[in-house]
Amino acid sequence: MKIKVNVLNRGLDMPGDLLDAVGGDELIARIFYNRGYKDPNTVRQMLDDELYIPTKYGEFPGMKQSTERLARALTTNETILVYGDYDVDGVTSTATLVQCFRMFTQNVLYHVPDRFSEGYGMNEKVIASLPAKNVSLIVTCDCGVANVKEIGLAKSLGMDVIITDHHNIPDELPPADAILNPKLLEEGHKARNLSGCGMVFFLCISLLRHFNKENGEEAFLDLLALSLVADVVSLNGENRYLLKKGLPCLFGTKRIGLKELFSIIEGSGKLDNEEDIAFQIAPRINAAGRMESARIPVELLLSEDPVYAKELALKIDILNSERKRVQQQVIDEATEMVHNEKINKTVLVLYNSFWHHGVLGIAAGKISELFRKPSILLSLKEDGFTVVGSARSVDDIDLFDLIKKCGKKLKKFGGHKMAAGLSLNKEDLEAFTKEIEQAAEELFFIKETICVDADQEMDVSCIDDGFYRRICKAGPYGEGFRQPVFFTRGITVVSDRKTEKNHHIMVIEGDGEARITAVKWFGGDVDLQGKVFDITYSIGKNSYKNSQEIRLTVDRIIEADGKPKEAFLGKFIDERGKSVEWLFNKYPNSVVFFEGIDFQCKDREVISRVDTVRAKTVIFLSTPVNTEVFREVIARSNPDTVVISFNKLPDYSWKEYITRFLGVLKYIINHEKGICSLELLCTKMCVEGPIMKATLKYLMMMGKIQFSINEENGNVFIRKSCGGMEKSIYITEKKLKDALLEKQAYQMFLLKLEVDKFIEYLK
Repeated sequence: MKIKVNVLNRGLDMPGDLLDAVGGDELIARIFYNRGYKDPNTVRQMLDDELYIPTKYGEFPGMKQSTERLARALTTNETILVYGDYDVDGVTSTATLVQCFRMFTQNVLYHVPDRFSEGYGMNEKVIASLPAKNVSLIVTCDCGVANVKEIGLAKSLGMDVIITDHHNIPDELPPADAILNPKLLEEGHKARNLSGCGMVFFLCISLLRHFNKENGEEAFLDLLALSLVADVVSLNGENRYLLKKGLPCLFGTKRIGLKELFSIIEGSGKLDNEEDIAFQIAPRINAAGRMESARIPVELLLSEDPVYAKELALKIDILNSERKRVQQQVIDEATEMVHNEKINKTVLVLYNSFWHHGVLGIAAGKISELFRKPSILLSLKEDGFTVVGSARSVDDIDLFDLIKKCGKKLKKFGGHKMAAGLSLNKEDLEAFTKEIEQAAEELFFIKETICVDADQEMDVSCIDDGFYRRICKAGPYGEGFRQPVFFTRGITVVSDRKTEKNHHIMVIEGDGEARITAVKWFGGDVDLQGKVFDITYSIGKNSYKNSQEIRLTVDRIIEADGKPKEAFLGKFIDERGKSVEWLFNKYPNSVVFFEGIDFQCKDREVISRVDTVRAKTVIFLSTPVNTEVFREVIARSNPDTVVISFNKLPDYSWKEYITRFLGVLKYIINHEKGICSLELLCTKMCVEGPIMKATLKYLMMMGKIQFSINEENGNVFIRKSCGGMEKSIYITEKKLKDALLEKQAYQMFLLKLEVDKFIEYLK
């Protein structure tokens, strides 16, 4: 697959009035221009909230009727049911409404549908059960506008219905008492693309004002920000304004449940941007609805009991880990199926009766991304007759239109150009597959070249904290206002360390001597070190231990011609056997590399494999854990002088290693709530991830601890255990002892290596 990089509006001088609007900063002007924002007044408003005129709650059709009916219900203590949905938008909408209504009454119930037995939207059986609970008013959120039959049933049973939704308006509207939907606003209205929680937010403001409560809506801004990013709504107009207001409320939330969830996610790094919402917070909340029940995150968001909230947060994190495991299994099986049966098909229709319904959408997206083709993943429902599935597309292929053309045998389908859901009878699966594969073959041509848009071509030497702050000034970024992408030619990968999941942790160098860290997620089992590439990337920060180090996230890597640069051009000095005090006196401005638990240094900066800084002189007091780490630390710090001391060595002898580690765990359990990062444990014990996992497993088999690892962010959860010793422990013990012996052998190799051989050894 070839990759072509298109630098948007290359060579175009930014219009003078646009430059004036952004204070003369051409980078920011280009970011807006490349996204279609060319009107200076619009850009000024996007940059300065004080110039923006917010939407008023009274602008929404149906707001007056909704507020009056709700106010009557709250005043007379009617029983209200909030009818939500199982994704993040539905969960946050449900929690927002329940929280708001409970300011006035306790007669509030809620229902979030079961993904598997009910599916999306309202359910007639659920509606029929509500009169027995004395429900007189239903308020929907993130659903309802298409539920004509279900709302008709509610009305026939004597219940009133207020719809709050944000999905497209159907040809026939339900017979509700009031409908709140931003899509009822005129075309081009700045609030027309609100999330479901955004619509709920305005209803809450109207209700609070009705009861003369001022500014109470701040209590809901954290959930609103979460929904705006998670539901992938366009971040312009009102959504952008509300997200900018909501982000500080989310990351500084006082909500007990979110604080407990954040403490689990964060480990050694702090959540603080839109990517953290999209890739850390939202997937966990969604996982509960995918794997078990969306009631769990709703209860988390509403909980005022720290103990209960922590229990729910841990459960959500476990469900997310299980979701990832199941999802990866589906992706692996689907990938094998494509290679064996479907590699030449234009659309990939894949079926396995045992695949988990809750992960089909995400898995279909991964398969489409991997093979650059539309994919439809299908599984069998519990009834044994109905096949359900999710579809994802790529490039400009309209998958929804394709499914519609072949939809005669489908029971139900819906979606849009890039994503869809569908169901059909099992007996029709073969015929549907043949029909859609043939139609795709006739309609579409899968391109051999991927075209990647970049905002600007530049060298990495231009990237620093000031450059990053300029990018942030134009944010927030997301759907409809994508994060800036940059293009650099001829970089050298001077250091490349692969993780267990084939993430590549790199140090790259461009023109001059400028170096910067970069990561390529799921980069494959290839060695990039010492090679020259052209790359596209976004710019962010590595928040590990709040280091705030600038780091590139590489998207595309394209092989390029050119002579690679040397990773190290300085000198090694042998000072083995010298005391720490002597070393510090001789090298007064040095930085110290040390990994372990028994060294304190107040007057010298101490670095490890995860928090290296630029330095002219680096003293290695301890031996790096392996050659890759050794090379990476030197590449990142880029010193003129490397001092080999190895004065403070980790002890890998069996008894000392286990005793020392038990001490580390005791501290974490007593002082860190039993939560830490796997990487931190590795640096404390001077080992790699697999050895650390083996050590934890050994201590669990010994009955000393219980632990779990979140593979997504590397957090480890540890608690004491009083269990007995497992019989199979001796196999695990032997493997761990063998691994520690190898560490000792590597350590001895470095201790004996002649100083003039280090440069050659690290190449």
